[in-house]
Amino acid sequence: MRRAYADTPEGQVHYRTEGDGEPVLLLHAAVTSSAEYEIPDHAQTVVSFMDSLGIGKAHIVGQFNGAMVATEIAVSWPERVNKLVLGGTGFWEKTEADALDEPTGFTSRNELRPDGSHLLEWWHRANSFGDRPLEIAEERVLEYIKAGPRGEEMHWAGAVYDLKPRLPLIACPTLVLDATHFLFHYLAEEVKDLIPNAKLTVIENGPMFVTRAMPREFAEAVLTFLDSPDT
Repeated sequence: MRRAYADTPEGQVHYRTEGDGEPVLLLHAAVTSSAEYEIPDHAQTVVSFMDSLGIGKAHIVGQFNGAMVATEIAVSWPERVNKLVLGGTGFWEKTEADALDEPTGFTSRNELRPDGSHLLEWWHRANSFGDRPLEIAEERVLEYIKAGPRGEEMHWAGAVYDLKPRLPLIACPTLVLDATHFLFHYLAEEVKDLIPNAKLTVIENGPMFVTRAMPREFAEAVLTFLDSPDT
């Protein structure tokens, strides 16, 4: 797997690339950057990234907040999306004020502390959903540390993004990819019904971080959909 940077008007974008054939963009969940902004801005950055690499159209697979970004791309730039896979998609019930003023919880700012207790806080957050093996939680701790005190602010962007009215505007073939232990598992059928002609696949016993804990099952679900006829 090759690592590289793409130059965009919004700045350099770090990415990994593997394989050949039709391009498939994988948009990860939150906790990877300390400079967060609104979902439409992230979507614009992805389109700029595609422009930088000369990708006119691609399949897009988004997970959690990445699914919100993928949705916005499919709605605002439909000509750039072939097929769409939305993983862990749901609706935040908090208002903008609630989201931005939240004093505690796993999305709050974790300031650096002289005794290093902020590192333990990162561990608690990374392991809060009980995914196994523990190596997954350790990987997320490293991502938190690299992201810095503001590493969870991407969730704030997702909290204020009004996803529900955007879903019916999706025109491309779409798969709602769910897992039984996703936070929004109970909304999977509703999300699927809001998207015209969407399909739903549920990974049984899939944890929150199913992409890491069950990568084969996740990849098989995605590839089965991408390889299937559009109708």
